[in-house]
Amino acid sequence: MSLLHRFRKDTTNDLAAGVCAGIARGLNIERKWVRIAALVCLLLAPVSTSIIYILAAVLLPPKSTWLD
Repeated sequence: MSLLHRFRKDTTNDLAAGVCAGIARGLNIERKWVRIAALVCLLLAPVSTSIIYILAAVLLPPKSTWLD
């Protein structure tokens, strides 16, 4: 499976934009661990983490267009 089809926003399990839930689904791990990692990154490097999250929220397509 290519990265393009692996990482998508999961808008059914989202808290903000579905980025962390989509990453967790793509990596096949629990959402809470990705959200904890995102929170730690946000506390350590808030500007770069915010920019990366916003870019991912804009660029990642929603889960509804997955080719499962």
